Amino acid sequence: MPWLALALLTMIAVLLRKPLIEGLFALAEECSFQWGAYRGTLGITRVIGMLGADELTRRSLRQLRVHAHEALGQTARAVEGARRLADEARAVGDWGLANTAINTFINAGLYQEALEVERRWGPREVDDAEELGPDEQEALARFNLCEALYNLGDWEAAHECLRAVEESSAGEPLLRHAILMQRAWIQAHTGQGEEALATLGRLNREDIPRVYWSEVAFTRAAALLALRRYDEAGNEARAGLKLARRVASTRNGLFMLGQIALAAGRQEEAARHFEAGAAHPYKGQGGGALLAWGDCLEKLGQGERARDAWRLVLERDPQSAAAREAASRLGHAVNLSST
Repeated sequence: MPWLALALLTMIAVLLRKPLIEGLFALAEECSFQWGAYRGTLGITRVIGMLGADELTRRSLRQLRVHAHEALGQTARAVEGARRLADEARAVGDWGLANTAINTFINAGLYQEALEVERRWGPREVDDAEELGPDEQEALARFNLCEALYNLGDWEAAHECLRAVEESSAGEPLLRHAILMQRAWIQAHTGQGEEALATLGRLNREDIPRVYWSEVAFTRAAALLALRRYDEAGNEARAGLKLARRVASTRNGLFMLGQIALAAGRQEEAARHFEAGAAHPYKGQGGGALLAWGDCLEKLGQGERARDAWRLVLERDPQSAAAREAASRLGHAVNLSST
C-alpha cells in the first residue's frame, strides 16, 4: 500500500538523517582543514542546512562558512559573519565561535576588533565545544590573539601572551605544535634565527591541519632569512607556495620571496615579487611587505611608485605597526618635496 511505503520511507529518512548529517559535516571539515576545497565546504554546508540540522550543528555550520569565505579571500563576507559569531560566542560562552571570529578579524587586518572579543568576554554559560574541550578552545583563541599583538607592533606582548597560553594549555597536539610555530615566527622576527630553527625542529607538521603546512615552510624561511641564509630561505618559501591551499598563503609566499630578495640585495627581483603579491586577489594584512615594497622602489629610484606602495599600507592594513611607519615615510616625503 502506498501509505505504508511512504511511512517506511519517512521512518528510514528520520533514522538516517542524523548519521547522514554527521557524515556530511565530517566531510565538510576535511574539505576545509585537509584538502583546502573551500567551495566544497560551502556546498556541503548548504546541503546539511536543507536536512534540518539542530541548533548546535547550525552554529558549527556558520563557523565553517566563515572560515571558508575567509580562506577564499571573500574578506568582507567573512568579516560580516565573524561579527555575528563574536556576538553569539559571548551570548552562549563558546570560545570555539570566538576563536573563528578572532582568526577572521586578524586575517582581515582588524586586530583591535580581535582583541575586543576577549575584552568583552563574559562568564561561560554553556560548553558547546566539540572538537576540543573548553580549556583548549579558550587557549586556541588566546593563541591567535598573539598574532594581533605583533601585527600592532608589540612583539614583547605577543611573546608574553604566547607564554601564558603555553602554561595554561591542556596539551592538545594541535595547539602544542601551533605554539611552536608561533614562537618560531616571533623568534625569527626578533633576531633569534637559530632559536627559531631549534623551535621548529620540535614541530611535527602532521599534527597541524594540512592547509597550514605552507605556513610552517614560511616560518622556516623567516628563520633562515634572519640568519641571512638567503638561498635556503628562498627554497623554503617556494616549497611553501607549492603547499599553499588558502589564497592568503599564496599571497604570503609571494611577499616572503620579496622580503628575501630585498634582504639579499636583489632589488629588481624583490620588486617583482612584491608587485605580484600586491596584485594578488587576497588583500588582507600584508602591511609589512607593502612597506618593504615601497622601500625597495625608493632604492630603485621610483619615488612616486614608492609613495603609492606606502599608501597601500594605509589602505589595506591601517591598524598595523607598518601603517604607522608608512605614514611617517609619506610625511617625510611630503616635507622633502616642499623644501
